[in-house]
Amino acid sequence: MGAHIGQRFKPRLQVLSQYLMEQLTASARAVGASITPKSLREALRASREASAALEPSLWMEIESMAQAAELPEEDLLLIHGYGDMLSSYQCKVPPSRSTYLSLGAPHTDTGLPRMVLAWHLDPALLPYITLLRRIPSHGPASLSLTLAGLHPVAGLSEAGLAVGANELRVTDGTSGQLMSHLIGSVLTAPTLDDALTRMQIGPRHGGAAVHLLSTGGERITLEMSGQHQVRLLDPFQSSPRVHTNHALHEEIVRWTSAVGDATSKARLESIASHAIDATACSPTTIASWFGLDERSGAERPTRFTTQAGVSPDTTVLAIIDPAAKALHLKRGASSAPMESVRL
Repeated sequence: MGAHIGQRFKPRLQVLSQYLMEQLTASARAVGASITPKSLREALRASREASAALEPSLWMEIESMAQAAELPEEDLLLIHGYGDMLSSYQCKVPPSRSTYLSLGAPHTDTGLPRMVLAWHLDPALLPYITLLRRIPSHGPASLSLTLAGLHPVAGLSEAGLAVGANELRVTDGTSGQLMSHLIGSVLTAPTLDDALTRMQIGPRHGGAAVHLLSTGGERITLEMSGQHQVRLLDPFQSSPRVHTNHALHEEIVRWTSAVGDATSKARLESIASHAIDATACSPTTIASWFGLDERSGAERPTRFTTQAGVSPDTTVLAIIDPAAKALHLKRGASSAPMESVRL
């Protein structure tokens, strides 16, 4: 699996790793960090043992990807954990923007729970967006939204578990796990309880709010910094829930960077205002809340873009139905139809 991905995406992986290396070293030097490509690879080397111990099969895939792509393993780990390393070096760079939404059965057209993750991307990263299907020899198959096969931000497993994450910029990142590798491990978990245990393994280079949703509608949100984690209270599990790139729990707020995402709260409020009274929502309706209109030549909705300041053209939307084991994907505000993929 890893060798196939590495060979298929070899040119992309080489260009992407070089681009992110340049971005990270420039951002780290801007805050006075003494960093070179060599020292960065040495820092990432410490993550190899942690990643291999957590999920050996996933680590073996990364090893074979690196060999096929003719890149050091550390360069793939940089793609895998770019946001984490920005936190580790205390870079003054906002988190990668994303908007999470969970809709309970009363709010969907299927009468089944649904998870949504909108990824508002740096335009330079759009060519690398890949929906990856993994069919391992052991463990459940999965679909995940990735950058050239790495850095999953949302996914669906054959075990009927959906996962999505909002990056948080934190101040207590330390050598250990990469958030993306934890998410990848969750997608191999046989049960929700096992996924929850895996997700809390630390310490971590960075932070995130990670969301889990089962086929029966049970959902969990964990807010995590490098060395702390809190499970958010969720007494009304059928009600809509929205999360973006700022921590909600006071314990995690203490460990988040002052360099936050200026659009985070506006995105939360905009999507929450749509979801709170919504009923029988289809994937197309949900996409319209984010300014993603499939109607060719039609005027795009502007409420979300006006309030939240994000561009539909650089938004990738994943809508996950764990009970149906289906993932719907919309790439930007084009007239192209939404893709629907089943496990």
